[in-house]
Amino acid sequence: MMNSKSWLQLMLSILLCLMLVGCISSKYVERKQYLFDVPKNLAKKIATSYKCSVFVDHAVAEPPFDQLDFLYRIKSGQYLVDYYNGFLASPTEQLDAILEAYLNTNGEFKNKLQIKLTELYADYRDRNNPQAVIALNFLLTKVVDDKTVVLLDKILRSSIAIKEKNTDNLLRAWNVGIQDILKQVVQMLNRKVSCGSRKL
Repeated sequence: MMNSKSWLQLMLSILLCLMLVGCISSKYVERKQYLFDVPKNLAKKIATSYKCSVFVDHAVAEPPFDQLDFLYRIKSGQYLVDYYNGFLASPTEQLDAILEAYLNTNGEFKNKLQIKLTELYADYRDRNNPQAVIALNFLLTKVVDDKTVVLLDKILRSSIAIKEKNTDNLLRAWNVGIQDILKQVVQMLNRKVSCGSRKL
């Protein structure tokens, strides 16, 4: 009669054999990675309307909005992390590249623009009306007589309806939100730096 130790060893051996021949396998779910996609022709259109020259600092983010994993807001202050869908590069790295395409970022240091990502998530609190949310805080300062003067301190927020609850539609809505915010900030910069403006 087989004792408990021998029985355990037999079961482990059978299990190992089954795993080696592929009878037992764990299903691997591939992680998908995405990037923001703001049309280049729109960037060119906005860039030609922007006549100011400012030094644009690297974008920063309030936690947890600079992480690679997508965030879904399900309750007030409660987020779910999607470990299977996320960004290929951090949101702030992507925003740096987008801003460089849209703005003249090689301006004099006396006009400085700082950008902070304050919100970036899919809002699923209302299941019948999901929204892609993004908010950026723009801080424009100017050095006058060795003193820093705040010309603009504004949070621009966009909440775009997600047509269907899937990743492609979420990314599409975020892209629209970024475009809307960029149009607004270009118009505001043109007014604040007093360098003329042209309607987009």
